[in-house]
Amino acid sequence: MMDVIKAWVDGQSFASICKMTSIYEGSVVRCIRRLEELLRQMCCAAKAIGNSELEAKFTEGTQKVKRDIVFAASLYL
Repeated sequence: MMDVIKAWVDGQSFASICKMTSIYEGSVVRCIRRLEELLRQMCCAAKAIGNSELEAKFTEGTQKVKRDIVFAASLYL
């Protein structure tokens, strides 16, 4: 999944990352959403300890991960 996530963060489309793996599309979506949730929690933790540089890195990671159809409110749009 590391290659798939790296491709996603680099801006590839969801269709192209699904071709990279035999894992079901729903599992890929769930993995990306869980990663985004983890990054948000790590951002809050960095803020709580007062490390603004680390907080900025986690925020940047969250912005790169949270995009496109994976985070659409409905897949039936």
